[in-house]
Amino acid sequence: MEILAKFVKALDDKHADDIVVLDMKNHSPIYDYMIITTAKNDRLAQGIIRELKDLEGISELSLKHIEGAHHAEWVLADFGTIIVHVFTPETRLEYNLEKLWADVPRVNVEGMLN
Repeated sequence: MEILAKFVKALDDKHADDIVVLDMKNHSPIYDYMIITTAKNDRLAQGIIRELKDLEGISELSLKHIEGAHHAEWVLADFGTIIVHVFTPETRLEYNLEKLWADVPRVNVEGMLN
């Protein structure tokens, strides 16, 4: 949970909006947590992407793959046990992953930021 808190804090520090963490342990055999967040614009999305890449150095998780970094409308970063989705506002509404995974428990993000 400490590593997850580092991810949430790093995203918040880079002004990611509406951070949602889904506890996927009982729903996915591949990863434990899915983080969904929004970047207000492409420039902010690029900063968040750089921060995600830097997280590899401060956690024992390694960045296995990053998808969509060039367009920054939907970026997926795979850290093995943690998956991070960074959306533009329009793309997040379009794909609505929170609705797709509505039955999955959410992790209290506010507790990680205090």
